[in-house]
Amino acid sequence: MFDFSLVKMYYHISPEGAEHPIYDIPATGFFDPATLQEALKRSGETVQAISNALPASFIGTSLCKVSIVQLLFASMYNQLLDMYPDNINYQVEMHDDHAHLGYKIKELRSIPVPTEPEERKAFLLQHWAEYFTNFVTPAIEAIAEAGDLKPDAIWQQFSGQLKMTQDFVAAHMQMPQLTEQFLADSKLLAEFLDPALFNRRRNPYYLANPRYVENPYNTEEKWLIPSSCCMYDRRENGTKCYTCPRMTHDEREARKCEILEDAAVH
Repeated sequence: MFDFSLVKMYYHISPEGAEHPIYDIPATGFFDPATLQEALKRSGETVQAISNALPASFIGTSLCKVSIVQLLFASMYNQLLDMYPDNINYQVEMHDDHAHLGYKIKELRSIPVPTEPEERKAFLLQHWAEYFTNFVTPAIEAIAEAGDLKPDAIWQQFSGQLKMTQDFVAAHMQMPQLTEQFLADSKLLAEFLDPALFNRRRNPYYLANPRYVENPYNTEEKWLIPSSCCMYDRRENGTKCYTCPRMTHDEREARKCEILEDAAVH
């Protein structure tokens, strides 16, 4: 009934889960301090993190991806996947020289999403209110505390994650009806939810002014500058991502030269 191929490729979420996970816990473990510390330690080791900040950032934003997958399947199939913590396992898998963080859906369960616009709006808004109150918001706060971060450091990445998915759907899915539905459903998430659900003054999914930078490999393509730093530089010999919002113009130009020189050699 559901095609997980794209979701599995980009978000590493599926009923099958990772083929060879090196770490696997129920998502309910995010609420157990000892289990969460172990999750941060094991996740951090895969990227040579110098503190818990980087794995906390990665695990926290993985929960954003869980919500986006729910959005996608609601738009594609008019079905809401059960992705509460008792039905998903957090997994870490090594892939060549980097790690994938994702989730295995234990039992593929879903309920119908209404197709009538007002009923759909009420249904999805109620779902998100319950989902964030009971799962995502307390999980983000627990992860941030364990990583010695402010929750905002994680929440601020959410709008960029959603915008990247919106751009991908619009550019690559070649299905105007799906694109229209996904944009409408994600607008509910980004513009209609009370910021109090996230214990913030702003809805973390809302991105007012997305910024883009030229793809150094293809000047006709633009890359989104994330809404906030993912902290990938907080690892041994770490450097900022090319699209990092903390990178200055001069830093990015220098990195662009390095990328082009490396591409010419290879």
